Amino acid sequence: MRAEVLAREQGGMWPWLGQRVTAVLVLVTIMVHLVLTHLFASVPLTFDDIGDRLASGAVLVNDVVLLLAVLFHGLNGVRMVLLDWGLSGGGRRVLDIVLWAVGVAAAAYGIWALWVWVS
Repeated sequence: MRAEVLAREQGGMWPWLGQRVTAVLVLVTIMVHLVLTHLFASVPLTFDDIGDRLASGAVLVNDVVLLLAVLFHGLNGVRMVLLDWGLSGGGRRVLDIVLWAVGVAAAAYGIWALWVWVS
């Protein structure tokens, strides 16, 4: 059974492990994000206040890690669903390339959008 679950044709061990690791990362970084944003907030959430918070290194690093973890987790989930539907061979390679391109583009755009707040 274990060999079937982790077989390369069914997705592979590293994407399987990455899915579990990013699930934990998403949960932890969302909790940190909520605590930093709402629990320790002494002023209301305004555009300027959010900019001041993002200028803080801890909030920015947490948000970048959250962004990357969510992207990997979501795109890897899409990959696994399509592989479960029977995509294989050359189609799998094309799917991997397309998902990596989408992931890198989305990560670059997200980091660029957050980077504006770095002082």
